[in-house]
Amino acid sequence: MTTDKTKASQGYVLFDVLLGLFLFSLGFAVLFGLTEGAVSEARQASSLMEGANLAQEIMDRLAVQIWSENIARQACIPGGTVEGHEGKFRWLIVSDWDDIPQLLRVSVEVRWVERGNPAWYKLESLYAVE
Repeated sequence: MTTDKTKASQGYVLFDVLLGLFLFSLGFAVLFGLTEGAVSEARQASSLMEGANLAQEIMDRLAVQIWSENIARQACIPGGTVEGHEGKFRWLIVSDWDDIPQLLRVSVEVRWVERGNPAWYKLESLYAVE
C-alpha cells in the first residue's frame, strides 16, 4: 500500500532528475560554445601567422636581390604596385622613394578572406638603393 508521503517523494525524485539533466545540458552547451570559439580563434591565428610568414618571405626574396635588379625585372616598381597570389592569399608590393632619394620604402600587404570577413597583414621597410 502506497502512502501519500511516498507519492510525494517520488515526485521530488523525478523533479530532481529533470533539474539535474537540465543543468548538465546547460553546462554541456556552454562548454561546447567555448570550445567552438577557441577553435575559431585558433583558425584565425593560424591564417594570420601564414599571412605574416608569406609577407616576410616575399620581403626576404626582394631583399636578397640587388634593388636595381628587382626594379629592372619589375618585382618591385617604385611608385607602382606589383600583385600576385599564393593559395588563398593575395599579395601586393607597393614601393616608392622616401624623402631621401636613395631610400626605397617597400611594403608587402597580404590579404585573404576569413569566414566571409576580409583580413590583411602589412609589412613595411626602408632599403638603401644605390
